[in-house]
Amino acid sequence: MHFIAEEKIPFQPCSKSSVFVGRQPIYSRDDSSFGYELLFRSSFTNEAIIEDGQKATAELLINTFAEIGLERIVGSLPAFINVSEEFIVNQHCHFLPKDKVIIEVLENVKPTREVMIALSDLKREGYKIALDDFVFSEHLKPMLELADIVKIDVSDFDDPEDLKSQIESIKPFGVTLLAEKIESIQEYNECKEIGFDLFQGFFFSKPSIVQGRKLPANHISMIQIVALIQDPSVTLHEISEIILTEPILAYKLLRFVNSAYYGLSKEIDSIQHAVTLIGIRQIKTLCSLTALATAAGRKPMELIQTLLIRGKMCELLANKLNYEKTESYFLTGLFSSLDALLDIATDEALSMLPVCGEVVDAISAGRGKMGRVLNCSIAYETADWEEVQLGTLDKNEIRDTYFEAIDWAQRSMDDLAKIN
Repeated sequence: MHFIAEEKIPFQPCSKSSVFVGRQPIYSRDDSSFGYELLFRSSFTNEAIIEDGQKATAELLINTFAEIGLERIVGSLPAFINVSEEFIVNQHCHFLPKDKVIIEVLENVKPTREVMIALSDLKREGYKIALDDFVFSEHLKPMLELADIVKIDVSDFDDPEDLKSQIESIKPFGVTLLAEKIESIQEYNECKEIGFDLFQGFFFSKPSIVQGRKLPANHISMIQIVALIQDPSVTLHEISEIILTEPILAYKLLRFVNSAYYGLSKEIDSIQHAVTLIGIRQIKTLCSLTALATAAGRKPMELIQTLLIRGKMCELLANKLNYEKTESYFLTGLFSSLDALLDIATDEALSMLPVCGEVVDAISAGRGKMGRVLNCSIAYETADWEEVQLGTLDKNEIRDTYFEAIDWAQRSMDDLAKIN
C-alpha cells in the first residue's frame, strides 16, 4: 500500500509482531452484522499506548492493510477505523480504500478550520464519517453536518431522559445513530425503541435467561448431536447413524453435497455415501454448523460465527501445545456460550450434553488445560490483552492463531449459506 511510504508519517513502518489488532462487531436493527470496529494495541497490555495519536493510527493501518490484510479481519464488511486530529489534517485518510473503511473521528477532535476542511474533502471524495463517543454541543454542529454515523456511549447516561434528549438534538442532522457499550439484550431492545439503528457491545454474548424456560425437543437434540459428532472416537458409520435421527440435518447435508460446490455428475441420495464423500472433518463441521443454527433459532449468525472462531482457536492453540483430543478443545470453545445461544443457564445447558467432565469444568469454571485455552481465546476475542497468555506460546503466535480461526470460520459460514 502506498500510504506506508507517505513522507508525512513521522516514523518507519513497524513489523507485524509489534502491533495487535482485534475486532468488535457492529449490528444492524435486524441483528445482521453491519461492520467491525478494529481494536488496536501496540503490545499485550490492557492500555493502548497512544502518546502519539498519529503514530498509533498509522501503525494500526500499516499492520491491518500491509501485514495482516483487511479482508482477513472483516471479510466484505466495512471496518471502522479510529483516526486522530493529526491524521485527518495531514490527509493520511485519503490513502484508505473508501469502499472498505468508515473514518471514525475520535471524541477529542475539535472542529477547527483545518479539521473541517479535511473532513469536507473526505466527504466530497465519498468517504463515510463516524463521530466517536459523541455528546451533542452547539459548537459541534459543523461536524454533525458532515457525519454519516454518530456513535453514542449509552453507558454514560444514567438517566434515560438524558439519552433521549441527545437523540432528539442529533436526529435533525439525518445521521445514523449507533449505540455503543451495550451489555445486555434489555439495553439493546431499549436502544432500538428510542431510535438507534446500529448497535455495538457484547450483548449478544450474554444470555437473556427466562426462569422455567423449556427448550423445544429438536433444539436439545441438535445440541446433543453436535457433542456426539465432535467426539474424537466417533466413526463415519456412527456419524451417518446420528444424522439419520434428524431429518432436517439429513436434508440439508444432502443439499450441500448435491450443490454446485462439488460438481457431481449425478445426485447423491444416501447419507452414508455423502458422509464418505465429504470426509470426517468436514462432515463434523457441517453438521455442527447446521445443528447450532437450528438450535439458535432467531439468534444472529454473528454469535454462531463467534463461537466457531472461539472453538477453532481453542483447537489450534491445543495443537500448538501438542495437547491430545483437540476436538474436545474445539467443542469447549463452541459450547462456551451455550447460555447466550439458548437463553438458559450454563449448568442446565451442559447437563443435557454427553460431554466429558473436563469440558464442563472448562466452560463452567475455567479449570484445567481446556479452561486455560478457552480463557486465552476469549481474552483475545474481547481485547483483554493482559490475559492473552498461554503456556510457552509466543503472544504473536496466539494473535496469528486468532486470524487463522477467523479464516476458517468465514469459510465454514460460507458453506452453511449454501445449505440454508
